[in-house]
Amino acid sequence: MLHLRILSAMVGIPIILGLVYLGGAYYAFFILLVANLGMREYTALLKSRAYHLPDFIGYAGASIFLTMLYLGSIQDVELILPAVIFIMMSLAVFLLLYFEKTDIHELALILWGIIYLGGFGGYMILLRQLPQGLTYTFILLVGVWANDTFAYFAGIKWGKKRLAPAISPKKSVEGACAAITGTVLLALLVAFFYPGWIGLTPGKAALLGVGISVFAQLGDLLESALKRQFEVKDSGRLIPGHGGILDRFDSLLFTAPMIYYFFALLG
Repeated sequence: MLHLRILSAMVGIPIILGLVYLGGAYYAFFILLVANLGMREYTALLKSRAYHLPDFIGYAGASIFLTMLYLGSIQDVELILPAVIFIMMSLAVFLLLYFEKTDIHELALILWGIIYLGGFGGYMILLRQLPQGLTYTFILLVGVWANDTFAYFAGIKWGKKRLAPAISPKKSVEGACAAITGTVLLALLVAFFYPGWIGLTPGKAALLGVGISVFAQLGDLLESALKRQFEVKDSGRLIPGHGGILDRFDSLLFTAPMIYYFFALLG
């Protein structure tokens, strides 16, 4: 399993970094693809419990969110609000047309997926569009990947006390602590040796490291909780050694908004 994870990373990471570097429509289309593949996995999980869901609304909703955010920005209410209204109206019409076959809870689950994949995923696009977006997006990717690596190997080596046994029996307190410590140290090393690149004082770099680690682990736990609810090991099998899109991008989706506002508040 480990060799498959390493092989997938060796193939996938250069492609992702290349798309981040290109930015613009290339990177936005990649995030759009990730969101729709994630929606495919998400609706498949829900259907495993015999939900009758309007898949096309999920795909369309996430795509509309991402498209509007790419064309505008988080401040462009004139673009974002109509997208939200359109999605809600589409769900309402679907409920009225198929009232005897559809439960309103199912539509709420689709809306949850749209916000999760389209809304959170949109922040990965917004982050890249900031004036120093290339740097910030690299920080997102490297920070989350480093956090996952620290947690994985520290958990294997020293993990004894379960972090959230009801959600993810394999995650340990020791792995979580090692992830926070390692991510903070990495941020401090970058701030110390490359002050002009990251542009943060050691204190702010440490705070960023803590934020990345905490939000990445929360995103990972959220995905684990989702899989636990539907009694599956992985959300999919698209990425050898890693599972599905949701398994691999859960931490990135959850951490992107935090990094966006961290640097936005810093001006």
